[in-house]
Amino acid sequence: MNLEDLEFIDRNNVCLYYEIDKIEFHLNFTWEFLNYNEDEGEAKIDVYAENCQQWINGVCHPYFPTNQEMREVKSAIEDIVLQDLNGYGLDEWLESRELDDNYFDEN
Repeated sequence: MNLEDLEFIDRNNVCLYYEIDKIEFHLNFTWEFLNYNEDEGEAKIDVYAENCQQWINGVCHPYFPTNQEMREVKSAIEDIVLQDLNGYGLDEWLESRELDDNYFDEN
C-alpha cells in the first residue's frame, strides 16, 4: 500500500487506489474527530473502512484492510488532517458536540 497515492481526502472521506501484481485495490474510508484537547491543541481521529474492493481479472471482490493497513491509513490521514484542524472541520465538530452535550444535559 502506497499512502502517497491518497487520491482524495475531504472533511470525512478518503479514497485510496493502488495496484499490486495486477490486483487493483479501491479503498474508501470515512474518518471523524474522536476528541480534542484544547489545552494541548491536540486532536484524535477515528477511521472506518467503507466499500473496499479488490479487482482480480476484472472481477470485483470485497476486501477489508488488515489491522496494520488500517493503522497506516489512520496515520496518513492524521498527518494531513492534524496540520489543518480547522480546515478539516474541527470548529464545526466542536460546535456540534457542544450542542449534543447541551441537549442531553437538558433531557
